[in-house]
Amino acid sequence: MTAVLSAGTQRWTGLSRSARGALGVLLGSLAVFLAYRMPLLGSFLEDKAPFGVIVTGVIVGTVTALLAIGLILIYKTSRFINFAYASMGSLAGVTAIGLHLEKGVPFFVAVPIGVALGVATGTGVELIVRRFRNTSRLILTVASIGIAQILSVIEAIISVRVLGFVSLTGGFKIPLDIQLDLGVKTLFGDEILIMMVVPPVLAGLAWFLLRTDVGVAVRAAAENEDRALLLGIPIRRLSMIVWMVAGALAALTFVLKAPFSGVTPGLAAAGPLLLLPALAAAVVARMESLPTALVAGVGLGIMESVISWNTPGSPTIQYVAFLIVILAALLLQSGKLSRAEESAGSTWSALGVLKPTPLELRQLPEVRWAKRILTGLVVLAFVFIPATWSASNLYLACVAMVWALAAVSLVILTGWGGHISLGQFAIVGVGALVGGNLIQHQNVDLFLVLIASGITGAVISLVVGLPALRIRGLFLAVTTLAFAVALDQYVLNFNNFPDLIPTDVGRPMLLERFDLSQGRTMYLTSLAFLGLAILSAQGLRKARAARVMIATRDNQRAADAAAIDTTKAKLSAFLMAGVISGVAGGLHVVIVASLNPGTYPPSDSLLVFATAVIGGLGSISGALLGVLLFRFIETLTFLGDVPGLGNIRPLLTGGMLLIVLLVLPGGLGQLMYNLRDRMLRRVADRRGILVPSLFADKRDDTQDHADNEVGLLSGALGGGDTSPESPPGADDEDADREAEREPVGAR
Repeated sequence: MTAVLSAGTQRWTGLSRSARGALGVLLGSLAVFLAYRMPLLGSFLEDKAPFGVIVTGVIVGTVTALLAIGLILIYKTSRFINFAYASMGSLAGVTAIGLHLEKGVPFFVAVPIGVALGVATGTGVELIVRRFRNTSRLILTVASIGIAQILSVIEAIISVRVLGFVSLTGGFKIPLDIQLDLGVKTLFGDEILIMMVVPPVLAGLAWFLLRTDVGVAVRAAAENEDRALLLGIPIRRLSMIVWMVAGALAALTFVLKAPFSGVTPGLAAAGPLLLLPALAAAVVARMESLPTALVAGVGLGIMESVISWNTPGSPTIQYVAFLIVILAALLLQSGKLSRAEESAGSTWSALGVLKPTPLELRQLPEVRWAKRILTGLVVLAFVFIPATWSASNLYLACVAMVWALAAVSLVILTGWGGHISLGQFAIVGVGALVGGNLIQHQNVDLFLVLIASGITGAVISLVVGLPALRIRGLFLAVTTLAFAVALDQYVLNFNNFPDLIPTDVGRPMLLERFDLSQGRTMYLTSLAFLGLAILSAQGLRKARAARVMIATRDNQRAADAAAIDTTKAKLSAFLMAGVISGVAGGLHVVIVASLNPGTYPPSDSLLVFATAVIGGLGSISGALLGVLLFRFIETLTFLGDVPGLGNIRPLLTGGMLLIVLLVLPGGLGQLMYNLRDRMLRRVADRRGILVPSLFADKRDDTQDHADNEVGLLSGALGGGDTSPESPPGADDEDADREAEREPVGAR
């Protein structure tokens, strides 16, 4: 028996990769066929997963696989996860569908128009990405969030303002009158069109990558870009080609799914929902193997179809399944992924470093009093200026304090810990869920509620951050985004948990004296907890724990070599950030008084992260500046309906995010710190104190040139006398002295 197994193993390993894949698919299909023919198992499968449902899942899964393949192509070429990919396809696809439905363009003419627009969109995005070529992959990943927001505004302008295409709930019928009866399921023209289009596209893509010179060069550049450059391969041209192909695949995917999934133009919140299945398939494929992505996409499509068959209405548990798949794939394949991540700066340390006040000046009276006065003025402004505001403005100010708390948690987790979290508001939502239920059903004291919310936030943050123990940066962003989608679509859903979602959370009395139903009292309470979070974060920054976090972020291998417990450092970052986010959720549910579907959409998590980056995640003050500034911009109603443009707030957010990442790596906070350093230089000059950290980058033109630079250069080039002041005959005397030093017999 052992000999037979050994021979079979040798034959299997002797097959080519494509042959093993084809044989695996064949054996899998045969196993499924036999399972449906077995006496007991067959009847169970026919009831829970009929053959027609499986076929539908395969069809939908191939479209998901197309999107995943495009993601992987971009990742292999540019080495970052493109969160703008769904927006690329949506921009081209919505335009094509709008031309068909609103302008009467034939569907089979609109489809190639959409694909061509996808190619153009891919080209434009690649030109933007090229500006970030010398930055880290993590910064590129964050930049893609800004690109997605810009594309959503462009899409809304084209579809709504130009084409008059607002939205399409449900699907529409395409001019392909073909039906195929599979018993429990009938395939119509839109699904049959996918069967007709996707296989040739996949075959053409395989031929392009395997048989053409350009395809071989693309694969070679993806394996080792430096070596490809040495061989004379035009990397930039190949990158442009890959982005064009990926843009075409994204547009084709959107157009093929639109007839049965509907269209909502310019909805930035829909981006994560469209992207999540493809991200799950790409993560299963380790962002590397296109055949594996195809199989994973088909498998996820079957899973979606089976869930839909067994769940009445519009099932949302599939998003929880996507989260589980992503977590399992990352944990099981973490060794391979982490080595790839280590190869090119995958933590937030690549951003601008904001230096603290130099030790030489920190204890000077003018420096200490200036800091105290400035801090006092800021505190007084936050306390007394809102005293004259209306109830609605105080409500908005309370909500802004919750966003500020989320920003403080991001400074700890991302700025100091180096982990991207695109689901921080989902942790806020979990804290709100727990706090709201404790107040509504148990009438628990507010302080106990906030403690429970903080503990819950810490636990959830640790669970979601488990992959970060072995995987750095990019893939944690996928996990947190999947968690944000699962919470929004499945947990905060009255169809799934009608009794779990608090809908009547009264504002309690604080310490039996302060009525939180009054807007000003609620605002001051929120401000007090924000101040407590800031003080806690500042205390953490001065402690050894934060120094260990930053050391682990900058160079984990060096930290391990120095006997630093890097696992504890990572967990402490997630723990602290989770506590602050959970407390923010407990406060938020008291402020809003009820939770509803859509209270914590994934787009809010993306927005708070983007605005914190704009402010500067390297410092608490910078992150707060960015988040509060954009919360103020949200209150400017005229930005929500600019004539001819519509809502341009995402355009401002996305544009400023790209500008900050390009020009101000430290964010808007870097400007404040530069101003502070300028003032500190004046103090140091006046006091006669040498501060290397302030003056190391200053150029001293008085010492930049040698006294006899021309003579030195002439001598270095062998071009004559290097010492004009030497007396006549000096060279002859030197020659005589050299001759006297020559040893006997040298001549």
